[in-house]
Amino acid sequence: MNILKGPFKLYLKEKAALGNKNYLTRAKSGISYGESTLHLGELTKITTSHHLDLTRSIFFGDFSILAGIRSQLWTHGYYHSNQGADRVRIDGEIFIGDNVYVGSGCIFNPGVRVANAVHIGGGCTVSKNLDKSGMYVNQGLRYIENDLQNIRKKLTKVEGFDLVEEVYKKE
Repeated sequence: MNILKGPFKLYLKEKAALGNKNYLTRAKSGISYGESTLHLGELTKITTSHHLDLTRSIFFGDFSILAGIRSQLWTHGYYHSNQGADRVRIDGEIFIGDNVYVGSGCIFNPGVRVANAVHIGGGCTVSKNLDKSGMYVNQGLRYIENDLQNIRKKLTKVEGFDLVEEVYKKE
């Protein structure tokens, strides 16, 4: 059995399939905004025990698979100030191309895009676009100097939806 919670659309092309024990969720209006869709292309499969956050949309092309178990696709995240309670939410749609294989236990961050004909090894964190066809495996942990004001400058503020918190989108 799958668990589907929240206001989102589910679109499955011919022979696309959603396995079992998957958790698809989206918060109510005021926390989320606009429409959100999970789109599975032709013969695309989501196997079992995966978590898909549909704060924003997730698109899979044709002949792709979210394989194994326990992968997480996040379309929202937070960036906190260096001090105090200030923070912003960062939203971004996830686009996964045609003929993509995603191994077990992968984590996708908001706003990433994966090109066609990509193979992602198990346990990878996808935090940037994968623009070139081929195989990707985990990257080494690295330090990135940043702060909240710099993050705000790089993103677009979401306005006009009566949201309960400050939200920016990654495009």
